[in-house]
Amino acid sequence: MTAVIHWFRRDLRLHDNSALNAALESGLPVVPVFIFDPAIYRGERASASRTAFLLAGLRHLQSELARRGSGLVIRHGEPVTVLRALMEQSAATALYFNADYSPYARSRDRRVAEALGVERVRSEHDLLMHPPGMVMTGEGKPLTVFTPFKRRWLELPKVLPRTAIGRFHDLGGVAQGVLPEARELGPVSLLALPAAGEAAAMARLERFAQTSLGEYKERRDLVFAQPWLEQAESTSALSPYLRLGMLSIRQAYEMAMAIGQQAEAGAQVRASVETWISELVWREFYNHILYHFPHVLTRSFRSEYDALEWRHAPEEFAAWAAGMTGYPIVDAAMRQLVQTGWMHNRARMIVASFLTKDLLLDWRLGELHFMRHLIDGDPAANNGGWQWTAGTGTDAQPYFRIFNPVSQSRKCDPDGRYIRHFVPELRDVPEQYLHAPWEMPIPPRGYPRPMIDHALARERTLAAFQAVRS
Repeated sequence: MTAVIHWFRRDLRLHDNSALNAALESGLPVVPVFIFDPAIYRGERASASRTAFLLAGLRHLQSELARRGSGLVIRHGEPVTVLRALMEQSAATALYFNADYSPYARSRDRRVAEALGVERVRSEHDLLMHPPGMVMTGEGKPLTVFTPFKRRWLELPKVLPRTAIGRFHDLGGVAQGVLPEARELGPVSLLALPAAGEAAAMARLERFAQTSLGEYKERRDLVFAQPWLEQAESTSALSPYLRLGMLSIRQAYEMAMAIGQQAEAGAQVRASVETWISELVWREFYNHILYHFPHVLTRSFRSEYDALEWRHAPEEFAAWAAGMTGYPIVDAAMRQLVQTGWMHNRARMIVASFLTKDLLLDWRLGELHFMRHLIDGDPAANNGGWQWTAGTGTDAQPYFRIFNPVSQSRKCDPDGRYIRHFVPELRDVPEQYLHAPWEMPIPPRGYPRPMIDHALARERTLAAFQAVRS
């Protein structure tokens, strides 16, 4: 009997999976496959925590497939070689997968299609609500400013989640292979990670929708210390699940819209839903930017800023990475990153602004550091966020955006619980001094003084950007 292959990549779920749906609807048994590509899992941007979360998600996927009388074929190696062999072993007539939009993924997928034959390869759009090429200007050009992009994105008709009916392969004639141990893929993460898999993703989405979404607009900038607790939170913490496709963008959008359209939903709830959907649109926007302008991975979106004279100060970068800058909110966030593999979005902006605007260090240093630690590290969103904060990205005059770490600290951690959790040296500091402990009559021992004066750093950065602009 012939079959078809579904190649899992960033879509580790069985429900609302576009390429898997198409494979199941082919009428032929489906062979599910996952390939550990060394270019990804041993590359310089690999993350031990992200790999550990991936492995946990694959174990969940295996169990779900087993319940359906199938299994997950595990392979290691260069995808073209692996897939060519699997097509022969399984007598597969077609390969299905969901498109990815990073430069590496697009190049890899072209090689696969050329090697197997374009007529045998079926690629579907699944990662985004609207794939690159759909959200464009009236002249058919990419939209490079967020607000017009969002306006057009909202206007387009939305596809709702769907699940297909079909048969999986019993894999009797194909060796499944076993999931590797984390140590076989690189450094081992010792972090306490969130529960993985699509069941955990849906549970978190439903909990957020029912307990926190209605207050999201008012509370979204409040940082918190324990992202994986079951209690209500100021943000969804769904990014790791979206990153690896344990949750689809359509499922997230549909749930939010359902909350906003409930009969009892008031103006506050509807405004919060709109605000949260805007965050989903930002994710799509940066994926479109990376697709249309792949140079952003290594250079500034706005090419004039490639001439910006970043400082070379490795000891200052090390202090920032270690959470020893002397600014409590920056240090708490950087320590959270290392200790949990995650960071609140507002905290990401604060620490990125400090590195690029206070220290005037190259955004690429911070972007790489994030990718090596984040569970949700995504090339498009991470790059877009760093360039936005650094002032080299898509906005017209972003170099004016220079966060004050003290005022941001008071706004985003007003009771100081976040700082006290991650910076134990400051646990006994009175609240009035917690955000600027150097102002105490006797500063706390064991905690550094600010490594730079923010006001002076701001003037230095404005001068550096203005020099490039003039």
